Amino acid sequence: MLNFTVITLFPPMFESPLGHSILKKAQEKGLISVRLVNPRDYTTDKHRTTDDSPYGGGQGMVMKPEPLVAAIEDVKKKLNRPRVILLSPGGKLFDQAEAQRLSRETELVLVCGRYEGIDERVKAFVDEELSVGDYTLSGGELAAMVVIDAVARLIPGVLGNLKSPEEESFAEGLLEYPQYTRPEEFRGMKVPDLLLSGDHERIQSWRRGMSLKLTSERRPDLFSEARLSPEEKQNFRGAMGRLYIALLHHPVYDKNGEVVTTAVTNMDIHDIARSARTYGVRRFYVVTPVKALQKLALKIIAHWEEGYGSQYNHTRKEALALARVKDTLDDAILDVEQECGGKPQRVVTTARPGGNRTSFAELRKMLREDSAPFLLLLGTGWGLTDAVLAQSDYILEPIEGGTNYNHLSVRSAAAIILDRLLGTD
Repeated sequence: MLNFTVITLFPPMFESPLGHSILKKAQEKGLISVRLVNPRDYTTDKHRTTDDSPYGGGQGMVMKPEPLVAAIEDVKKKLNRPRVILLSPGGKLFDQAEAQRLSRETELVLVCGRYEGIDERVKAFVDEELSVGDYTLSGGELAAMVVIDAVARLIPGVLGNLKSPEEESFAEGLLEYPQYTRPEEFRGMKVPDLLLSGDHERIQSWRRGMSLKLTSERRPDLFSEARLSPEEKQNFRGAMGRLYIALLHHPVYDKNGEVVTTAVTNMDIHDIARSARTYGVRRFYVVTPVKALQKLALKIIAHWEEGYGSQYNHTRKEALALARVKDTLDDAILDVEQECGGKPQRVVTTARPGGNRTSFAELRKMLREDSAPFLLLLGTGWGLTDAVLAQSDYILEPIEGGTNYNHLSVRSAAAIILDRLLGTD
């Protein structure tokens, strides 16, 4: 049995949610209990005051610490090791995983704030803070109702079907598949034939596929925590977008601002290829017009793809298999276009100030939701030329380390960028 104790200035708000449907039945079965405690009962003045104006000025009122802390301490004395939770916009986001965690408790105390908030010192008397979303509510009561309902559903016996919690949205980190019931046809819309077939194995496969499809389309952010098979993970990587990388040795600037061609290095090719393979990049282009440098790059790649290196280190062979050598950036773009059937969106990186920047979060979202290919351009030397930047579709925000030193190697920058764009959240 899980016991909820809610500390609230407005106990009547809970009468309707607790008096109907699943929560009412759960209480009748003795699976959960909900006790309401009013902090006004712990005031000491005749007006039963629970709020006051904020120090330092400002709008609204703030809940006083004395009544809230007195209520919390009294409740804790009467319960066996309760977990005290403050419902707060600044708390950890409440999700299905948090609901699962809390369902294993036996005593939960939910503290509801009101007005402009609570006195900060109250937080020293709670175990944690939880938020139900990035929006503002009039108080913690609605948030407490959400927590009670989401947690109670996970208590064995609360739902009629024991498998229901396992199949609902977010149970495995995915959105739930579409549901249908009678009639078979409604206003010209038919139930999928497969669901009428009686073939349970195919039905389960269809449902799983639809969950993956809906999650990919509507909430791709959930995939980072979802329980996926290796094959599903690989398919999702492909669905995140078609990301290619080009390391440009020309045209780039030297430290004097002259357009030059830089040397190809063994370490850049190795390390960027390994990062590309780790994060699921489609192809890694090394761009240089100098034939001698092309020959060197091809020799490095061949050593690991076909030569002794391919037998010595198989994982390095996998990474270098992504590498291609091209004369120009246009050649790399044409290669992507031929493979994908459309020109790639060009994303450039630069540490130079100015220009409208696209954040990592924005580009990550585009990679997940847009089916178009993207080509990430990395510069060597002292960076990509202004001409390359001017022809780009997006300029990615710079990598900053919080100091005035900004001289990462291109292979280090590439690893950081790929992790921010394609890594797990």
